[in-house]
Amino acid sequence: MKSRRRRLMLSVALLGSAAVHAADPAAVLRVVAPVNQSMPMLRMVGSVPAEGLLKDVGEALAERLGLSAAFVPLPGKRAGPAVASGAADLLCYVKPGWLDDKVLWTRPFLYGTGIIAAHPAAPAVTSLYELRNESLGTVLGYHYPILDLAFMQSIRREDVPDATTNLRRLALGRIRYAVTDRAALDYFLRDNPTSGLREVIEVERYQLSCALSPDKAQLLEPLNRVIDRMQADGSLEVLFNRYR
Repeated sequence: MKSRRRRLMLSVALLGSAAVHAADPAAVLRVVAPVNQSMPMLRMVGSVPAEGLLKDVGEALAERLGLSAAFVPLPGKRAGPAVASGAADLLCYVKPGWLDDKVLWTRPFLYGTGIIAAHPAAPAVTSLYELRNESLGTVLGYHYPILDLAFMQSIRREDVPDATTNLRRLALGRIRYAVTDRAALDYFLRDNPTSGLREVIEVERYQLSCALSPDKAQLLEPLNRVIDRMQADGSLEVLFNRYR
């Protein structure tokens, strides 16, 4: 009986220790879940990430660091400032030039291709400059410096909350062209193969990183080591292949 009581007290003590550890802010990596992202990057259900590459990457990085991932849902305009101020720790699938905020950067390990997608009836395009007077579907809070430079003026934006909404509007013919990512268009076409949407021109290929809060500067080198190991052991490729 005494032995059983001792085991019970030990179990309670261990559970109490685990609860304290879970509540310890130092044991949590607060990862931004940008609510203006779309699949294959992220799908939100309410304020909770349900699936997507950004969810998987955030959880994998946190686990390899010995931390728990806690997702912070934020609109695109607030994501960078939240990381810079320390209100969140990590924002992935971004690069210098996309954020105006003072943050730290991991090594690049994510990749994407910006494109112009078109409605089936839209004319073919051979250069970006041809679209300078066209209203383009864009995502609220996103910067498009390559297009501004190509047009020699600010692009004519039709902002919507996320890439999927843009592609739906494009399929309905409400706009003729939209700025998007090749992966987002490919994913949309899987579910909407009769939409007839097509890529008309490539805008930019980019290497992407994670932005880290200056308050978490001690995590920068461990994060880079984790990224190196995940690239070397193939686990990053496994994550990417889930959404190809």
